[in-house]
Amino acid sequence: MKTIVKILVFLILSMAFTGCAEDKKDITYVSVVFDVEDYITPASEGIDDIPKWLAEIMSDVGVTGTFFVIGEKARSLESRGRQDVIAAMAKHDIGSHTNMGSIHPTVTEILENADWDTGVQHMLYNESKGFDELEQIFGVPVSTLARHGGSYGPQLVYALGQLGKGYVYSPIHLPGHNAVWFCNTLNFHGDYGFFDNTYYKDELFNPVFDSVQQSFQKEIQGLDVVAFFACHPCKVRTEQFWDFNYYEGANPPLSECKAPDLRPLESMETAKKNFRRLMEYLKSLDNISITTFNDLMNRFSYQEDYISRNDLQHYAESILKGKSIIIDSDFSPAEMFAALVGSLTEYAKTENIPDESERGSPLGPMEMPDSIPGIFEVSNIQVFILVGEAYNWIRDRGYLPAYVSVDENRVGTGSLLALFSELYLDILSGNPKESYTIIPFDPFPRENEKAIISEIESFKYWPVHQPDLDMSNLVYLTRLQLWTLKPAREK
Repeated sequence: MKTIVKILVFLILSMAFTGCAEDKKDITYVSVVFDVEDYITPASEGIDDIPKWLAEIMSDVGVTGTFFVIGEKARSLESRGRQDVIAAMAKHDIGSHTNMGSIHPTVTEILENADWDTGVQHMLYNESKGFDELEQIFGVPVSTLARHGGSYGPQLVYALGQLGKGYVYSPIHLPGHNAVWFCNTLNFHGDYGFFDNTYYKDELFNPVFDSVQQSFQKEIQGLDVVAFFACHPCKVRTEQFWDFNYYEGANPPLSECKAPDLRPLESMETAKKNFRRLMEYLKSLDNISITTFNDLMNRFSYQEDYISRNDLQHYAESILKGKSIIIDSDFSPAEMFAALVGSLTEYAKTENIPDESERGSPLGPMEMPDSIPGIFEVSNIQVFILVGEAYNWIRDRGYLPAYVSVDENRVGTGSLLALFSELYLDILSGNPKESYTIIPFDPFPRENEKAIISEIESFKYWPVHQPDLDMSNLVYLTRLQLWTLKPAREK
């Protein structure tokens, strides 16, 4: 009898856990987000009250969101004495929306022609100040920065990782994965909704709300993470964006900035009612988990510490079979390249392939690798010379080489990856060859590249930017760092 009971208990628990796993797979994490920006409109107009009542309604409904706040806006709230607004928002998650927002030079304008190291140093200096002040003003940890308008650069993304922060509204993503690692930083792509100009009038809000109820759950099905963009709080009331003062590179002093036109104050009661309806609807859904980006940082921060021999073997096989730079489900191409180099270096010393390799986190190359190798046939000894050169490069610099040379002939990173993969597999099979053919190869991973680059190129047309902004350097650096791209995994 005890045996039967134990079997029944086991079956029930197995079904329960299986059901939980299936449910978890079908759940999309949704964070209700706001971009809090306007410090131009006079305090007397009550524009600062809007993020307060948004936060209070959410707290009342039982929904927690993330408020992304421009540093200058936070400093404005503090100087205006709006501790009530700060306290209401601080009951939710606080993120950065860049330190200076639309004031020129913007993030993109700073990075437009900057090399990698200079750009990273600028971003570390500017944005660490913003994080420090937000945490001081709101009294809570700030773990993410959300892209403001068209402000982007891979140097910013890397700098955020160095600060232990994540990047939201990122243009970087993979099919089925809005949460990814890029530049050794946790990135979150994907947003839904745009309700700025609708809350204050039922005849504007109702059709949009009906559309949300009909399509939202279908559109997010299968996604890991979605930012539900509730609004720019200022645009609930203002007719224009506050930063029209900075359009096309204009940079007036604050005293000369014009305030946007305002919608009637009494319409804010309708706005409150409609916002509550939207939050209550989200709260009622059972196929989403409403959370914050601080929570998502914790959920998706897991990374394997070691790359096993089996992992490397399967990756090397996929490289040679696909004849392209594959993005693995657990490790970036840069991590796999470094692990191959490390394993082959160990073999050269001990004649043993290690069972596992510690995962390093090198960046991609800093210049575009050659697609066509300068030499097509090399000896086994020459391959190991290339391995040693690549190993020393990564060890000394922390990023992949764009090429290494043998007999003054350059071999690009992609061709090296294919060559090292072939040698690694031959050693595992016990049949290393006396000579190897080096083949032409892509200089960077191509998966989802077109979608990523298209979005980045569109940032040029953010109206705040100077009309002659050139995105080519940032596109170039982004392509190089696609070597660091991989899906993020939930703990």
